[in-house]
Amino acid sequence: MPKPDLEIVRAAMFADPGVKAVDDLRWMPAASGLGIQATVTVASSAVDLATVQAVVGQILATQFGVTELHLTFNDPGPWTGQSSVDTQSPLCA
Repeated sequence: MPKPDLEIVRAAMFADPGVKAVDDLRWMPAASGLGIQATVTVASSAVDLATVQAVVGQILATQFGVTELHLTFNDPGPWTGQSSVDTQSPLCA
């Protein structure tokens, strides 16, 4: 299966209203299937990162067959001593 165009993948990630920006989007090795890695800036500090991870993961799995998703989140809210949160999630079909 050929890899989908990354710009189409990026556009699909904006289906979650908590996503403000997607940067450093790239394909990555995955144990099986396709893997995606990206930095996501959320719309506000009140956005639930776990929900964004789940929604984006489901969209990418359904539309593009992505089996592994690694996101780093940038929070545009007030600085709290932590500038980003790394999450790694193998997706289950």
